[in-house]
Amino acid sequence: MPIPQDLHDENFLAVSAMLTGFTQTDLEATGMAESYNQLIRMSNAPRVLAGFYAEYIAIIEETGGPPASDALVRARLIPPWCFEGLAGNIIGLWYTGQLGSTLLPQGYVQGLMWKAADTHPPGAKQPGYGSWSEPPLTSRL
Repeated sequence: MPIPQDLHDENFLAVSAMLTGFTQTDLEATGMAESYNQLIRMSNAPRVLAGFYAEYIAIIEETGGPPASDALVRARLIPPWCFEGLAGNIIGLWYTGQLGSTLLPQGYVQGLMWKAADTHPPGAKQPGYGSWSEPPLTSRL
């Protein structure tokens, strides 16, 4: 059962936001959404994608979305035996810029792991000379 591309495209960011805990705006701000969407589409069988998105849509229809849907997402999408581990692959891709043996260099730089750790990737996005003398942003709040 092939999934129409527009259904995949329409739901990719929404399901990614639910899985990663970041907003769709945060994900779009990485500039990686289109590349990741394409990589996920190319790396998974159409039947897996169709089943995954059908299940996601069913969860949203049953619950109305987060936070009510969180427990169902954990039970029906995230376990590694569900949809050949697709949810875990999406999470890993957003956080690290890597899917299996495919590493997207810009994905590494834009990886959510850096934002989650409130730091920058070594060798990229340097905060600037003397920034060490200022308290971290989170401690300024």
